[in-house]
Amino acid sequence: MTMKKLILILSRLKLQVVKGTRVLFPVTKEQRAIFEAFDIKEPL
Repeated sequence: MTMKKLILILSRLKLQVVKGTRVLFPVTKEQRAIFEAFDIKEPL
C-alpha cells in the first residue's frame, strides 16, 4: 500500500456534529488495519 493510498483511506473518516457533539462513524476494515499497523488508537 502506498503512502498516497494510506492518506486517502484515512481521509475517508466520517464525522458528523450533532448538537455540538462530534460523532464518528465506525472505521472500515482498511482504516482499522492502518491504525493497528502504526499502533494508533482508533478515534472515538
